[in-house]
Amino acid sequence: MLKLGYHPATYLRQNVAVDDALADIAATGWDGFEWSPGGLAQHYDASGAFKGYLDALDLEVSGIYCSCGFQSDDEISRWQATIDATIGFAKAVGTQFIMLDGGSLELPQNSESIEKIAGLANDVGKRISDAGLTCTWHQHWGTLFQYTAEFDALMAATDPELVRCTPDTAQMALGGFDIPAAFEKYLRRMNYVHFKDLDDDRRFIELGRGNVDFPPLATMLTDGGFDGWIVVDLDYTSLDPAESSRINLSYLQSTLGLTGRRPRAS
Repeated sequence: MLKLGYHPATYLRQNVAVDDALADIAATGWDGFEWSPGGLAQHYDASGAFKGYLDALDLEVSGIYCSCGFQSDDEISRWQATIDATIGFAKAVGTQFIMLDGGSLELPQNSESIEKIAGLANDVGKRISDAGLTCTWHQHWGTLFQYTAEFDALMAATDPELVRCTPDTAQMALGGFDIPAAFEKYLRRMNYVHFKDLDDDRRFIELGRGNVDFPPLATMLTDGGFDGWIVVDLDYTSLDPAESSRINLSYLQSTLGLTGRRPRAS
């Protein structure tokens, strides 16, 4: 089943309380929300209570985002420990997807760095897979994998059964990707996608207000039998965050014809 998710970043940047943000995300009609251990770790030791809270909102955690710069053994060890804690929490609250990303631009930009990160991703991906969950790599601007060649090399060096692919439309636009070609190339490896728009000033903006051509991408996903989450993780907005959320959901539903498990928002 295709589901639609939202990230609460725009609310939190405007000092909206977390409970109010999640309540509005649910009331707007999103199926779930994405977050990171930084926002969720306080609930890791009380996952049952948090699951009850989510059930009352009829809201899911779409995925949990765990990044790493891979610059030192200590950083990698902390990241692996975070992954292990996140696996337990994800299973308890019914979250299927754990996202990876990273690779500091301070690392040597060569095949050795890519192979090292790919090996670590495969190892973590196996732990996630063995727990019955899905690991996926989120392509991101400002990392070692911000351009097509390096990202393709990472995908080639990771096991597609252990490390899936999460394209981010705006991050790819920043890196000059041929986005439809990337979607086509990795469609069978995709269960979790970020839809985000980019304006002329290379700033993120509400869906349909920038330069990303979403209709062909949506068609590619639906025609290809995409089964998973489409998540809008807009980092900031000049609008009221509730208005921004509604604009984004309306674009997905009314313009692109994408519906999740909830009725279409009015």
